[in-house]
Amino acid sequence: MNFRQIQAILHSWFGIIVLWVIFFIFFTGSIAYFRTEINVWAQPEAISHIQTIPSAQHSVQTAFNYLNQHAPNAKRWRVTVANERMPVNLLQWQDKEGKHQELQNPNTGELLGPVRKTLGGDFFFKLHYTLYPLPSTFGSLVVAVVALILLISLITGVITHKKIIKEFFTFRAFKGQRSLLDLHHITGVITFPFYLVMAFTGLLILFYLVLPWGLSEQYGKAGIPKFYNEMQFTEVAKPREPSLTEAMQPFNQFMAQMPKRTESGAILDKFEVQKPNTADGMITFDYNYKNIITLNTPQYIFATNTAERLNQPRNLSAIAQLGSSSYGIHLGYFASIWMRFILACLGIIGCVMLVAGALLWQKKRIKEQKKFEYRLVQHLNFFTFLGLPFASAFYLMVGRIIPASFEPRELYEVSAFYIAWLLSLLISFSFSIRKGIIIMLYITAAVLLLIPVISVVLVPEASLLNSLKSVHWSLAGIDLALILLGLFYLIVLRFYQTTFITLGEAK
Repeated sequence: MNFRQIQAILHSWFGIIVLWVIFFIFFTGSIAYFRTEINVWAQPEAISHIQTIPSAQHSVQTAFNYLNQHAPNAKRWRVTVANERMPVNLLQWQDKEGKHQELQNPNTGELLGPVRKTLGGDFFFKLHYTLYPLPSTFGSLVVAVVALILLISLITGVITHKKIIKEFFTFRAFKGQRSLLDLHHITGVITFPFYLVMAFTGLLILFYLVLPWGLSEQYGKAGIPKFYNEMQFTEVAKPREPSLTEAMQPFNQFMAQMPKRTESGAILDKFEVQKPNTADGMITFDYNYKNIITLNTPQYIFATNTAERLNQPRNLSAIAQLGSSSYGIHLGYFASIWMRFILACLGIIGCVMLVAGALLWQKKRIKEQKKFEYRLVQHLNFFTFLGLPFASAFYLMVGRIIPASFEPRELYEVSAFYIAWLLSLLISFSFSIRKGIIIMLYITAAVLLLIPVISVVLVPEASLLNSLKSVHWSLAGIDLALILLGLFYLIVLRFYQTTFITLGEAK
């Protein structure tokens, strides 16, 4: 057995062992590029009342004034400032009663309510990097290990296929196993640079879970926060002179020392206040990631009681820059709407590569189709490739149906996702694979097309027509995407019922 044959075996078995988890990560990660837009869409009561977005400085002052009036003795404030993607202020604070979160009109300062509480797009982000609802540390460890296996599979895949570039330009349609191999090659070549970068940066982000021993040796078992603080800053900001004054300075004292826009084009994105109205209080203003890949973005820190600007130099060492850039590249915060669309498309093409690889694995072992192992793989393929998109669509539909005032909404939404996903597995076992595919394509298309209709009935102010009239693209864009995806599923269904099945029977 030569080196290339060994690589082929490694590629095949490494791939099939974790293929379903990789698909799960690819699929949810692709959706997560639009988690902010989905968050806004999932809370239509909030955005439907916002006609214009004020300047970042006006939004910040509005949030500051509200929190200073209603939560002056809180332990911490954190505000995400209204912007084009999320046209409302997100207010978060922590006090003796616990953690609080509200949405605020950046123009008037009024809290928006009642607004439905939901995970929205954040749910897909949690699924992507922690396999929610698994414990976050364990889930992230699984994702890190899978990223390592993916990296190995990508490298072995290139080594195995010595004619991969030549075969990239070859696609033999309707040729069974050969067509699947060609599709696997083509999609693999298209997405190879993208997923090589994603796997590598994902590993860099989660390396402390895969290789924790070095950190433990240097910083102790609980030293991860210390390590990341050291990665971010060379020293911690401290007031030069202690002050007995506790009350916060007027907000314009801080704003006068900050630019509206930085040299890199970044604008004010969020601010955080630690220990407001105390002698130790600090306020930190962070600028956003626009046109900036690294997360080492411009930052301004002040003592709240004196308005003294505090020096906190960034750690610009090579390792710190590498770590920060890994986050920026992987999460895509720098990307425009069109760039994020391209990244999401690459993610979905990667999903197609996995589907083709899984079906190819089945085709090569068709003689073993009566064995338990083969049927198990077949059902898991069905459960993952058809069940996960259906469960995702069902999750969004349930989020629209459950009343805004109903509690606990998040629990019911997440439960609906997993119930729908298990339903797909039940369909897989209850019908033949061919009939099961037709059923899943039908019901997924129905759910996708039904969601915008439900919006018209239950949330008329956020209907597609009203969203287009009001130019609320975060609402209209999601509805239009759902309609297009529903129509796509109907096209796939039609193709499967006519061309694919007919050709399959002819063969």
